[in-house]
Amino acid sequence: MKKKLLSILVIAVIFVGFLIASEVMENPFVRKYDCVGCGDCVEVCPVNAIEVVNGKAVIDNQKCINCNICVGTCTYDAIEGTQE
Repeated sequence: MKKKLLSILVIAVIFVGFLIASEVMENPFVRKYDCVGCGDCVEVCPVNAIEVVNGKAVIDNQKCINCNICVGTCTYDAIEGTQE
């Protein structure tokens, strides 16, 4: 009985770890040194989560739905995220 409970607990901890890691890894982010502030990412964002501030793109992770459209659109490869 204790082995079963321990096994279930270990699996649950691993599952929660994967959930946390995947959430962190999916958020796209802007490499400020590569961003030129062209605004292409702003135009394609379906939820208006990106704006250009002081000549650099800024992603609002509260609005971002992790679609990663901005990653593929950035001509300067300044936005990094997960692409399938």
